[in-house]
Amino acid sequence: KENLWFTSDISGYSMKSDKYSSFKNNGLFVVSASGKTAGSVIQVASAPNNAEFTGPCFSPDFSSLFLSVQHPGEYSPDYDSLSSNWPDGKGHLPKPSIIELSIK
Repeated sequence: KENLWFTSDISGYSMKSDKYSSFKNNGLFVVSASGKTAGSVIQVASAPNNAEFTGPCFSPDFSSLFLSVQHPGEYSPDYDSLSSNWPDGKGHLPKPSIIELSIK
């Protein structure tokens, strides 16, 4: 409840460029407020190619975190060369989605 949770939003065009190469894909991060990892940035999840997580929202009991997966595969060159097949896998067009992460 006291930790800082945030998502990154590097544009698909800039993602993996020299300036942002160390970040790979966008992600979900947490900064612990206390304990051994206090103040450290920890990546919790990685977004699909060319996507970003948006709208992080906890359930009332803080047991689940909901995220939107926005515009996966946005910079695919064409339908035959998709950079993402999120969420249905190979052979499917990418689609925005809502995911739930169990927080324990």
